[in-house]
Formats: sequence, C-alpha cells, structure tokens
Amino acid sequence: MPVLGALLGTAARAGRIRSDIDPEDLLRAVGNLTLPAQDDTDGHTRRMIALLVDGLRYCVPAGSV
Repeated sequence: MPVLGALLGTAARAGRIRSDIDPEDLLRAVGNLTLPAQDDTDGHTRRMIALLVDGLRYCVPAGSV
C-alpha cells in the first residue's frame, strides 16, 4: 500500500484531508461498502459513501490558525 500511503500523505500535508488516515483502514472501509446489501431501497450505500468521503476531509476551524 505504499502508493496509497504516499497519496494520503501528500493530501494530508496539503491540508486537504485528515493526517490520521491509515491506508489499510481506508481500504477496509471502502471494501465494506462493496458488500452486497440485502435491501438498499433507501439509499444506504450512497449515504455511507458520502459519510466516508466527508470523514476524510479536514477542516480547520475559523480563527484557530
């Protein structure tokens, strides 16, 4: 996972994502989203993907820098 680690590191140093993202954790989270849902008529998978992507983002609170 060196390539993913490098990509995450570069994004973290640029302040685009959180700095505590482990490449293996990210791959496992994404992998869990690929498991077939029994009944996804309510858009659960799309909401979980949005939650995962939002969770990667890093925001510095206003006035803290």
